[in-house]
Amino acid sequence: MKKLLWAFSILYFFILFINNSFAQQPADGENRYKLAAVNPRFISPDTLEASVGRGIWVAHDPDLDNDGKPEILITQYDKGGRILVFEVVGDDKIEFVWSSKTLEENGAGGGSTPRSVITGDFDNNGKQEIVFQIGYSPDDSTDAANRGIYFYEWTGNDNDYGTEPIFKLQFEDIDSNFATASVGRTESGMLIRDIDGDGKSEFLFPPRAFNFSVAKLYIMQAASGTFSENNIIIENEYVYEEMVDALPISPTISDGYVPVGTDIGDVDNDGLDEIIVAGWTNVQAGAGLGFIQIDGPDSYTPGSIIPVANFSAFVVKAKPLFTVVNGNPVIYLHGTNTGTSESKMWIVEGILADNFVDASNVKEIFSGVGYYSAWALGDQDHPTSSAGDGLDLYLNGGGGKLLDIEYDGSGDITQSGSYTITQLINLNQIYDNMGGLFNDVYTSPGMDIDNDGFRDLVAVYKGSGEDTLNGTSFSENGYHIFMFEWGDSTNSKDIITSVPEIKPVTVITPEDYRLEQNYPNPFNPTTSITFSLPLEKTISLKIYNSLGQEVKTLINNRMYQAGSHNIIWNATDKYGNRVASGMYIYKLKFGNFTKSKTMTLLQ
Repeated sequence: MKKLLWAFSILYFFILFINNSFAQQPADGENRYKLAAVNPRFISPDTLEASVGRGIWVAHDPDLDNDGKPEILITQYDKGGRILVFEVVGDDKIEFVWSSKTLEENGAGGGSTPRSVITGDFDNNGKQEIVFQIGYSPDDSTDAANRGIYFYEWTGNDNDYGTEPIFKLQFEDIDSNFATASVGRTESGMLIRDIDGDGKSEFLFPPRAFNFSVAKLYIMQAASGTFSENNIIIENEYVYEEMVDALPISPTISDGYVPVGTDIGDVDNDGLDEIIVAGWTNVQAGAGLGFIQIDGPDSYTPGSIIPVANFSAFVVKAKPLFTVVNGNPVIYLHGTNTGTSESKMWIVEGILADNFVDASNVKEIFSGVGYYSAWALGDQDHPTSSAGDGLDLYLNGGGGKLLDIEYDGSGDITQSGSYTITQLINLNQIYDNMGGLFNDVYTSPGMDIDNDGFRDLVAVYKGSGEDTLNGTSFSENGYHIFMFEWGDSTNSKDIITSVPEIKPVTVITPEDYRLEQNYPNPFNPTTSITFSLPLEKTISLKIYNSLGQEVKTLINNRMYQAGSHNIIWNATDKYGNRVASGMYIYKLKFGNFTKSKTMTLLQ
């Protein structure tokens, strides 16, 4: 049955057409979504490897290049570890626009990195940066050469973040103990934001390292300078070490929590935010939670440290999620025991003060639901015009499953009966074979990244060499970005009870930009150059001689509408002088990509 349903074009993923095409728009608040978009499988001249998808980030408020079009960023292990950027260019349209530098042509980033990516304006110069880590071992020569925290900054041009990192922060410059520590595999918890109200961004960095000497949360700031001026000075504004020795095992052995994930919120309603720190134990199996009160500019006070589980629940994503439910601050936690695959979901509530939290504040809600705390919090089952009705937790359900756990709005938040669990999709029912999983989820309450009036969430699928669909292997060039949207049209399907209807998605790659051979060719005295654009785009068109020297600019960084365009070159240079006979090159530049052809002038 599965193969019959998916007999249509693989290029558009699964375009399903079955009898209930008369389904009506869901009511506001119904957990009915459709898969509105997937990534283009082919991003020539690049390749999507199966390792794509350990982490995801959506730059939407603000977007990266200040054009009002959000970007989706995903991680890739291959080519030494990279970030791929896709821009949302219209209703259900995603375009591949940029990738970070290839560090190693063959091989992954050390320790299978990067595992996460964030954006922000760390140096406070008004330009967003893309920030990620490459690891891992200080004892491996390749790892040691590449490891660090990479910053790519918007150059001011459309979708241009540079071909080289604008700055690389060495781990040893954060803490000299990193010189002997394996580091770089942070899954979550990195954050760039002004958290203390001093007008300057802080950078939260939990290193997720199996080493007590660096088992800390580092809060950094740009003390002075900027990346672009090459004079930035980065310093540790505060280093949180209290979780390291929180658990004495015996008079001679101590254990503690390694910070691995963070969130921020006013957990005790005292008007001051706290940093919520999730950690795993370094010696024994366990998981805990710590609190840091943000007192004001550059001022922090450590609070309580409490146990949550007797297994390493936060070994992967470790995302504490803070929110306010019916006026009360709460923290949702999820974790999975990698040895037994046992999963639990907790809520931390009833906090009177951040320094008086104990195990009684932690309540288990679910057991056996979800996987690896790859999740996000939102309220996406509404149009953007709706006020919403509360909260939903979007969670990896294991393998190809994605779950929506919705609170009913009035019940006891500590009881499982106050929540409804809905399965949004199960790729096991779609793929022939499947070995990957939804490894990360991104949304925020009300997020609508394609600005069509319907709320979205985006999940990233980390693939496997086992993945096949209709006999086609997805060991490379598979589907990794899954954009779900509530009530997209009157044909919106309930994908909980039937295989989802996926409408044909417009996916744009560099191949969709066409540059034709000039005509006539050879020519004298004029020739016509035709090019076609798949969407509105800022472009340049320039002529070069056979030595690569610029002869004339025909189009200089101008916006052109989608469609076919024609321009005439009269064989003159930029000064209006006639050029000599010979071969010339004409080059079309669009975003970070170019296409070129040669032509011959005969006098």
